[in-house]
Amino acid sequence: MKYLLFSLLFLTTCTSTPQGIAPVSTLPADKSGKVHPVAGQLAAYNLRDINMFAIYFHEDIKLYRLGETQPFVSSRAQLRETYGRMFAKTPNLHCKIIRRMVTADFVIDEEIVSGMKKDSYVHAIAIYEVKGGTITRAWFIKDR
Repeated sequence: MKYLLFSLLFLTTCTSTPQGIAPVSTLPADKSGKVHPVAGQLAAYNLRDINMFAIYFHEDIKLYRLGETQPFVSSRAQLRETYGRMFAKTPNLHCKIIRRMVTADFVIDEEIVSGMKKDSYVHAIAIYEVKGGTITRAWFIKDR
């Protein structure tokens, strides 16, 4: 895991924002046709639908900023509060996936997030751990 995280940090410092690359925004459904939780949460995020967004996360979800030991979100209730506030304040919020890697229980997305600040965007990496059909942990890296 440390090697994976180090590699991602290296990638974010060595690459610039890609231009003209078609976004990758889908993951295959499971055998029963259920939407992959990372794909579902992205769709809900872009709709700013807190109820739909929250269902893709485990009740005991932990969200971290990479390098910090304490999560900034420690439960689905806290996720609803934190993201609900953000969704209410950012009517133009939109996340576009630039690159996606999937390995074992992890989905790693390179993202461009717009609508947080006027005329700017955030370049970020999100690492999602998926178990039992929900996102159980996630780590975020963003440009400073």
